[in-house]
Amino acid sequence: MSEADETSVLVVTQFFPPESMGGAHRWEKLSQHLDDSVEPHVLTTFPTFPFGEFEQRWELVERETVSGVPVTRLFTYQPVSDTALGRILNYGVFSLLSTLYVLCTFWRYDSIVTMSAPHTTFLPGLVGKLTGRGWVIDIFDLWIDNAADLGYVDESSLAYRAVSWLERISFARADAVTVITDTMAEYYEEKYPKLSFDVHVVPFGVDTELFSPDVEPADSAEVIYTGNLGTGQAFVPFLRGFAAVDGEPELLLVGGGERRTELEELVRELGIEDRVTFAGYADREEIPALLAGADVSLVPLKTEYQLDYARPTKLLETMAVGTSYVASDVEEINSLSEEWNAGIAVNNGSNEVEKALQDLLSSRNRRKEMGKKGIELINEEHRWDEIGSVASQAIPGVTTS
Repeated sequence: MSEADETSVLVVTQFFPPESMGGAHRWEKLSQHLDDSVEPHVLTTFPTFPFGEFEQRWELVERETVSGVPVTRLFTYQPVSDTALGRILNYGVFSLLSTLYVLCTFWRYDSIVTMSAPHTTFLPGLVGKLTGRGWVIDIFDLWIDNAADLGYVDESSLAYRAVSWLERISFARADAVTVITDTMAEYYEEKYPKLSFDVHVVPFGVDTELFSPDVEPADSAEVIYTGNLGTGQAFVPFLRGFAAVDGEPELLLVGGGERRTELEELVRELGIEDRVTFAGYADREEIPALLAGADVSLVPLKTEYQLDYARPTKLLETMAVGTSYVASDVEEINSLSEEWNAGIAVNNGSNEVEKALQDLLSSRNRRKEMGKKGIELINEEHRWDEIGSVASQAIPGVTTS
């Protein structure tokens, strides 16, 4: 293939491994599985999230290669705890420096992809578009919408209005928008009915070599939760439902976050502290075996927020190892559960959670059948090699075979 046939793409993302959140792995994997005609270069920052878990770095720039893909890391402020000011500085400094990077190097690239959350990555993309580059917005989280719903920002504030304006301008200017589910695509089409934008569904994939049904199960617990202990999760009804299940099963909570103290107090209030273990953060490589060692995985989401679009990575990874789940009844999870029967979606009520958990924990055959369905779903819809080809088709200038 000649150089003229290649499309050079700069991928701007706030999150990237070794950060463990699902969004961090999105463009690590997509960059490796784009069509051969695409030459990606990732622009990110030093690992920061979870806050306080990584060494603070003060270099302006650092270059490395990850699985054959060049990666440039730029300085940003790295908060040691989760505060509003810390997040603003973390996102804002990277947004400004990545925009400066685009201004200095835009001639090297044919197109730019900017991943959100956060929406502050729209700025380098918009500047790149003004220099004549193609531009794809990749969205995996309704960041600004949920920030307001969760109380992180006031809708009347200057910051909220500025980011909302940036989002609207970006949708109007970008060559394409990629989202993770059909539900999210419908949300943005309804949000901006007067704008015409080219939207593509590029779901999250699963590292099926790591999250494999053949993984050796670890000594886990009957019930498991993996992920952030944050404000978007409906832990209260799920813990109350778990507490009422017969047989005194054990629950392992893997992860950390701002609500850990609150949840520890609730566990004591429910009198189940001897059956619930807060394991804290674990290396990503440990998660598959822990999931495989459990009978049921919990995926609790608050349904009063804009989360109907979500197919959380924790849900996909659960299915990839063949473990059944009990999840909150948001639109995307409900439709997936009805179509594939890989787990149970329930309303966020303790009685509903108790019944679903009781049914699954008492029926090994049902769990086994659900596990098979989950593995089948992942193989059909969430393999990175297939998703990489879909992502390639959204990039301006790429000719796919």
